[in-house]
Amino acid sequence: MPTGRSTPGRYAQMLARSATAAICAGPDNLILSWNSAAEQLFGFSAEQAIGKPLTIIMPERYHAAHEAGLARAVKSGKARLAGKAIEMLVRHADGHEIPVDLSLSMWDENGQPMFGALIRDITDRQAAKRRLEHLAHCDTLTSLPNRNALNARLEEAIARGSCALMLLDLDGFKDINDTLGHSVGDLLLADVARRIEGCVGDADMVARFGGDEFAIVLSDCSNPLRIDSLCRAIFESLATPFQINGKNVFVGTSIGIALAPKDASTVDQLLSRADLALYSAKAEHGAQRKYYLPTMHNRSEQRQRLGAELREALPQGQFVLHFQPQVSLEDKALLGVEALLRWKHPQFGLLHPDAFLSVLDDSVVAEDVGDWVIDEACRVASSWRSAGLGEVRMAVNLFAAQLRSPRLYGVIGEACRKHRIAPTQLEIEITENIVIKHNDEVATMLKRLKTLGVDIAFDDFGTGYASLSLLQRYPLDRLKIDRCFVEAIHRSDADAAIVDAVLQMARTLGLEVIAEGVETRELERVLRELGCKEAQGFLYGRAVAADEIVRLFAPVPQARVAAAR
Repeated sequence: MPTGRSTPGRYAQMLARSATAAICAGPDNLILSWNSAAEQLFGFSAEQAIGKPLTIIMPERYHAAHEAGLARAVKSGKARLAGKAIEMLVRHADGHEIPVDLSLSMWDENGQPMFGALIRDITDRQAAKRRLEHLAHCDTLTSLPNRNALNARLEEAIARGSCALMLLDLDGFKDINDTLGHSVGDLLLADVARRIEGCVGDADMVARFGGDEFAIVLSDCSNPLRIDSLCRAIFESLATPFQINGKNVFVGTSIGIALAPKDASTVDQLLSRADLALYSAKAEHGAQRKYYLPTMHNRSEQRQRLGAELREALPQGQFVLHFQPQVSLEDKALLGVEALLRWKHPQFGLLHPDAFLSVLDDSVVAEDVGDWVIDEACRVASSWRSAGLGEVRMAVNLFAAQLRSPRLYGVIGEACRKHRIAPTQLEIEITENIVIKHNDEVATMLKRLKTLGVDIAFDDFGTGYASLSLLQRYPLDRLKIDRCFVEAIHRSDADAAIVDAVLQMARTLGLEVIAEGVETRELERVLRELGCKEAQGFLYGRAVAADEIVRLFAPVPQARVAAAR
């Protein structure tokens, strides 16, 4: 290796074949040794480098600091960075800068301080670090900032002053994911992200909060007019169908809004309160924007308290079943009943499902309560047979948790065996929304239940988003026409036409039909004219206790009839 002047012997041998760039310089800042790895890294040959100042490999902005540090080391005999590894930028011969890891050494040779450096290119390491930082703060699917970046931005915004946080949850996304597949869902999320970004200014942040939730941070903003204008822009932007794989896909959104410092003074508080507002918007069937109100916090606490009480209700025997008759429109004979859950609350008395079912459906005890309902319904059906009612069809509503569970098949089979009733006497009612949300799981479970002989009814038909193709996919026996279509058939040609269409379709598919919400003789008359054979509603009886069903419908013994004469 050319040296230009004498190279320190013990250092030269180590330098020559090292795969790491190695440089040696004297106290005058001139390069003494320059190995082949340094040639590769810096683009200077040994002839070009040796005898030149070390500053040829340093960006100009570092020259003064380097020369001052070298002077101090020569004077004191100690280098502050000796023995340490540091990351810094160095200069290539063509002028571009390279991130390197530099380890500095200092020693005495023939009474002169000598300096050596081992230098490694860490461009790949820096790129990997930047990639990790990007992944830590960026959502890979949408390329939006992720929750970590959102939290950091909220901290900054709250510290500066007022800001607004908008949480968005897509309406109907779960249905799209389940019916069209996750790949379509992913493409939709990416397209939604772009449309939302198009509505938001460059100074504000759009982030993906997780799943199908997005967040918008409006810095230095507490102006409801500006927020409402943005909400309208987002609603309008998402109203246009998305073109995905040649299909029109529709999705909406609900928006919850919280303001700092008006509603919250910390990131966690602001997120929590925007989430409460979002929940309130979703509860109103979506496509809404709601600002946080303190009363929302109270409702959330009430739901939590109700959930805790529901966990105790089953072991304490607080649940009961009431039964609403289902009759033949031809002769008013009792054909079946729908088992309806009631809660004998220790403080508030008998509660109808509207007061607790939404909380129970999301509770960890939903499946256990559902299993109890099946067992109790079978027990009652058995007792009615002993009372002379015969084999009354027993319709039972299922929780989504039961249809997701592999134990449902065994629970129904065991209940029927235990209470000695035929599975054909039992009818399972499912709603369209449950079918859509748990498409494949529901189909698999219902097909298993059909092997037992259990009937399957589609409840609230026509009120959800299910496609008619689902009627062929699932092993259904009966459609229940929702009361919203029935209640006006005597004065609305459109509603009558809908009910007539359902009846004709059901006949074609070999399905039975029962009309819900029949409350007047006029409604009954129109249903009979349309060809409906079964009905349920207040005209035939409200939901009552099991003993009352026996009193109303059990045949009168002949001895009692004769005595009455």
